[in-house]
Amino acid sequence: MARSSAAAVRLLTGEREPVRLATTASIAFFGLQTIDGVATEVGDRVLVKDQADQTQNGIYTVSEGRWFRAADARTGRTMQKGTTVHVQQGNASADFVFAFQTLNPVIGTDDIVLSFYQSDDTVGDIQAAAQGIIDQAQAAADVATGAMTTLLDPQFATKATAEAYSPPIAPTYIRTAFYDSSQVAGSGAVYRKNGTNAGDLVITLSDGMMKTGYTLASTPVRHQCSGRVVAVRMPRLQ
Repeated sequence: MARSSAAAVRLLTGEREPVRLATTASIAFFGLQTIDGVATEVGDRVLVKDQADQTQNGIYTVSEGRWFRAADARTGRTMQKGTTVHVQQGNASADFVFAFQTLNPVIGTDDIVLSFYQSDDTVGDIQAAAQGIIDQAQAAADVATGAMTTLLDPQFATKATAEAYSPPIAPTYIRTAFYDSSQVAGSGAVYRKNGTNAGDLVITLSDGMMKTGYTLASTPVRHQCSGRVVAVRMPRLQ
């Protein structure tokens, strides 16, 4: 009979068909019995992992008489180290995955050791943690984007309005449409952060405590001087 595609994938990836139950203690391989709090039925697959004689460990098929190793777990190759199997039911082992740990076991001679690999809860925790990291990274990216779009070179109508600005992060430059409160048309200015808490323009960050000083970085097209509007003259080129 041709092997199903799902079974072929499991074989290639080192995963056995799921078992219904997994033992929690040494058992006798005969007849119907209760495994991990659940009554077995004929044909159930059981992961036997706790035998006093560890050479007997493996995957078995339940029978009313003698139990035999499952068809997909009868050779050393099918119980190779790293092979995993999922447990479907049981009080202690439901949704757990166990992994075979013996390298190149000789069936009937070598101990076959299994260990807990993971559970659905573990996978869920990992996924939740990963999503948390992704969410934090996205939040940081949003903050960075927000800083770039709203805090980089903001422009205000007047110097007084700029001084009332209270961002969480101080931008490098602040621009104003007018140089001072007289609001002379064309007298815009650019202020650059100077690394102190004083300057030609000072803002208080949103924490309410940290002050950031700015120095006038470019000469306005016009500026106020003793109440008179004075035009800035450019030197004539010779």
